[in-house]
Amino acid sequence: MKILMIFIRWPGGVGEVIRNLSKESLKLGHKIHVISREEDLKKYSLIGSIFQIRRIVKQLVKEKEFDIVYTHDWSTAFPLLFPYRIFKKKHFCIFYGNQLKFTRIFQKIVGKIMGNHLIVVGDLNKKIFPKSHLIRNAVNMEKFKPLKKKRKYLGWTEKSTESITRKGFIEIGKRVNLPILIAKDIPPEKMNEFYNKLKIFLSLPPRTSAGALSWMEAMAGGVPKIIGNNESEGYLYPIDKIENHRSIENAIINSKKRDYRKWLKKNDFTWKKHVNKLIRVFERK
Repeated sequence: MKILMIFIRWPGGVGEVIRNLSKESLKLGHKIHVISREEDLKKYSLIGSIFQIRRIVKQLVKEKEFDIVYTHDWSTAFPLLFPYRIFKKKHFCIFYGNQLKFTRIFQKIVGKIMGNHLIVVGDLNKKIFPKSHLIRNAVNMEKFKPLKKKRKYLGWTEKSTESITRKGFIEIGKRVNLPILIAKDIPPEKMNEFYNKLKIFLSLPPRTSAGALSWMEAMAGGVPKIIGNNESEGYLYPIDKIENHRSIENAIINSKKRDYRKWLKKNDFTWKKHVNKLIRVFERK
């Protein structure tokens, strides 16, 4: 199967997903061509990219005879739907999280138009778009693995979606008497080293996010104690969960070591499984 993937940018969680999807798809014999709106097309907004994406996709599908056009996020799907829909049978789209404020309106419009050609990774969007296919994210167990290094830090990834601030995290580290380590602007190839320095990993995403990549990377990387919440996909994972910020310190102090990596293997959170499910959805078109 020949698949054209279009997404916004390489940095961040979606870029990591694209790398793994591409690698595993190639292993399974599929041909992948990837376009980044920002790096390849130099377009940094929806309005500026609509006609260029339409033109390029039309040209590539005609020349390369792609079986599938797979857009990541509503804003890369939008150009193929307006002013009129193209590649109805070939076009699929994936939603990772639930949009906020006014962009939620556009996400809902795109999601309803896509119907059963929509894929979601989280339960919240599955409820909003019942015709969609739920395919959960996975983790690269070869890339994220224990390195047998000494672990002493309380770690946190600084993201705009986290429900605690940098200042709040620093104060938590002081109160539990643990040195802190914050991941910000670390290249993807260095993230496994970050997780391998951690005694405890803390991540508190909002309900609107999905995929829980940071939790899964920490689990695969051998972090012995992970503190999270029940938001996003939290209920799925055997991590220690807090109910509110006041309980963070108690959770850190009372958390127990677990072999999360073993749990990931047992439950097959692999990209091979993810891609196989994705191809089955594509084949139904």
